[in-house]
Amino acid sequence: MRLKRFFSICLLLMSVVAVKAADLKPVLPINHWTTKNGVPVYFVAKSQIPIVDISIIFHAGSAYDDSSPGIAQFTSQMLNQGTRNLTVDQIADRFESAGARYNVVINQDMVIFQLRSLSKPEFFTPAFNTFAELISHANFPQAAVYRTKKQIEIALQQEEQTPTSIARNTFYRILYGQHPYALSLLGTTQSVEQITRTKLVNFYQRYYVDKNAIIAIVGNVTQDKAAILAEQLASALPKGEKVVPLPIPTSQLTDRIYKIHYLSQQTTIMLGQIGITLKDPDYFPLMLGNQILGGGILTSQLFSEVRNKRGLCYGISSHFNLLQAKGPFIISLQTRSNQASTALSITQNTLENFVAKGPSEAELMAAKRALIGSFPLTIANNAAILDSLEKIGFYELPLNYLDKYRDNFVNVNVRQVHNAFQKHIKPDKFLIIMVGKN
Repeated sequence: MRLKRFFSICLLLMSVVAVKAADLKPVLPINHWTTKNGVPVYFVAKSQIPIVDISIIFHAGSAYDDSSPGIAQFTSQMLNQGTRNLTVDQIADRFESAGARYNVVINQDMVIFQLRSLSKPEFFTPAFNTFAELISHANFPQAAVYRTKKQIEIALQQEEQTPTSIARNTFYRILYGQHPYALSLLGTTQSVEQITRTKLVNFYQRYYVDKNAIIAIVGNVTQDKAAILAEQLASALPKGEKVVPLPIPTSQLTDRIYKIHYLSQQTTIMLGQIGITLKDPDYFPLMLGNQILGGGILTSQLFSEVRNKRGLCYGISSHFNLLQAKGPFIISLQTRSNQASTALSITQNTLENFVAKGPSEAELMAAKRALIGSFPLTIANNAAILDSLEKIGFYELPLNYLDKYRDNFVNVNVRQVHNAFQKHIKPDKFLIIMVGKN
């Protein structure tokens, strides 16, 4: 054991040296500017492969659904269904003939429209022009509204029959109460049925505007060309205002344990509380602590206690869902219904013990190795870099965020992790959702 610990210390010291050496130059040189109409742009040149990735991000996630739950998701699915100049088939044909890929990502905070294209002009130009047309001139054909509505209703039916979806939606609804994060991404069957073309167009015109947008570009293109592309994309957006910041959520639970009957041999358990934002001063200690508690898939304390020692589940994990306002801290697992109470009890005991005692030096070193060692994956390819730029841009993180990322982990000590968990994590106030034969 002493020899093993010696090698662990050596490996961590090597990581520290590597991080300090990396400080001599930016890990990821990010160029940043704003367009003439005020849209922030983030750009990284990558000429190794002939690909260009572009995304435009709007503050238009499900937290802005207001009185029409599901409308943000619905709107995001409609952009490639037709524009003032192109039909849905023409849009698909144009992307296919250029070998381009169009993608949409949405969560509570944001909606992201992404284009991946070959950088040669004969492929890129038609793909980019089609992408710009979707963003700025979607026309929401009535037939597509009807078709998309049916697709969402089918997805909702599937959610209603899936224990993990039932647990997740119930968890957010109860934990966040009147806060916008309580809303389900897809909405409800009743709310989606009431969404009309007029409501979709109004949402589009309110949120898909210049002051509410961010642009990220990565790939085989010069900065001058990237600036031209960003201006073309931004100038086509209608003028509008940025959304007001979301309110800070507070939890006012009347009951802590909710049991939902579901006819299954398995019980899905989800427990947690309101957590933190990316900008929280305790972000790095909490990420390291979570890696030790439940973030390490096969190495965490929860996995060891609940799965390895007692065989009460196939898998168990914990994570912070980091959002613009405070996202939740969640522990989730599935277990046989006849041992659900035992699995929950062991999970709670493990959590309480970790909050009370904190990690050991050896556990902290292992967590640092894991998180520092996985860092290169965040900048390993165009898609990963684009994802990093989207996060930096949307959450207004400093441009050197990635440069200091590994240093920020290296500098955390055991006491900081312990203090952070005692400050933020309150096991006796956790919301508990159990879906199964309770």
